[in-house]
Amino acid sequence: MKCKSTLRRTVIQRRDALPPREIRRRSARVAELLFSLPEIRSAGTIMFFVAFGSEVDTVPMMQQALRAGKRVLAPRADPVHRGLAPCQVLDLDRDLAVGAHGIREPVARCPAVALDEIEAVIVPAAVWSEDGYRIGYGGGYYDRFLPKIPRAVRIGLGFELQVVPEVPHGEHDLPVDLLVTEAKVRRWPGRKRGR
Repeated sequence: MKCKSTLRRTVIQRRDALPPREIRRRSARVAELLFSLPEIRSAGTIMFFVAFGSEVDTVPMMQQALRAGKRVLAPRADPVHRGLAPCQVLDLDRDLAVGAHGIREPVARCPAVALDEIEAVIVPAAVWSEDGYRIGYGGGYYDRFLPKIPRAVRIGLGFELQVVPEVPHGEHDLPVDLLVTEAKVRRWPGRKRGR
C-alpha cells in the first residue's frame, strides 16, 4: 500500500487535471445522488465543507439545501487548535469569506451551532478507500472533529477517480457511513460512531 503523502499527491494531481466544465458536470451528478438520500431528505441541520480547488463543488448543494429549508452549516477553521467550529450560513455570497487556509468559511457574524444539533456532516477528502476511510489534506481537522459528533451521519463526497482500494488508517480513524461519487453511493450500515 502506498504511503498517505504519495497517494494524496497522485490523486490530487489526477483530480486537478479535470477541466472546470467536467468538475461542474460530475459535481451536479454527485449532488443529484446526495439529495436522493433519505438521510439528507430527513436531516434538518447539515454541515457542508466549502469546496476548494478541484474538489466536488459543494456551493450549489448548499444553495439547494437552503432552498429546501434546511439549516446549512459550514466550518470555520481555528488554525491555532486545528479545530472546526460549525457556523450557520444563510446567504453564501455574504456569509462566506476566504479564511486562514485560503478556503471560504463563515464570517465572524455567523453564529456557531452546538455540535449535537448536527444531523448530517458532508466530509471532504483527498483520497477515499473502497471501505469509506479517508486521507485528508494533512491538517487533521476532520480527524479531530468527527469523533465529537457521534450522532451525525457522516457522508463523504468525492469523484470516482479519488477512490482507491485501500488507504492506511489507524484504530482511531473514523470512516464515513456513506460515500457519494458521480458513479454511485457506497453504504456501510452499523459503523462505529466515535465517542
